[in-house]
Amino acid sequence: MPQFENPPATVDVPASRVTRIVSVDAPVATVWRCLVEPELLARWLGDIAAFPDGVVPDALGRFAWTGEVVLAARIREVEPESRFSFEWAEGILSGRASTVEMTLRQVDGGTQLHLVESGFPLEGDDATRREALRSLAAGWTVELDELVDLAESLAP
Repeated sequence: MPQFENPPATVDVPASRVTRIVSVDAPVATVWRCLVEPELLARWLGDIAAFPDGVVPDALGRFAWTGEVVLAARIREVEPESRFSFEWAEGILSGRASTVEMTLRQVDGGTQLHLVESGFPLEGDDATRREALRSLAAGWTVELDELVDLAESLAP
């Protein structure tokens, strides 16, 4: 049984932002590996995480969910065991890309991961935007639960 119980992702409609904070019963180094090693990244975020030049600043790559969507991605920041961010968009990178930022910090008994995805080019009224953000938040809830499970399974 996991040590921590993590709440779902939340939305901020005016800021067009999704946020989730999870606690992981694993060392920061283990969680970091799950963020920056493509073979581990693909085990929790999509089915494919391809970065031919590695997960380094300005590297281009893609995330894909089999039979669903392909997202083009560009790595923005890599601060070892601390901060990782990328931008992504369906198809090709453009002005419609959003930014995903993940920050890690050591806490008693493990690691805290703080995720923020922002910059969504959402259109429509508040209800339409809220529904789109809720859908994205549900996705991050599932994906980060998978990250927690993976990191905890790899922890020494």
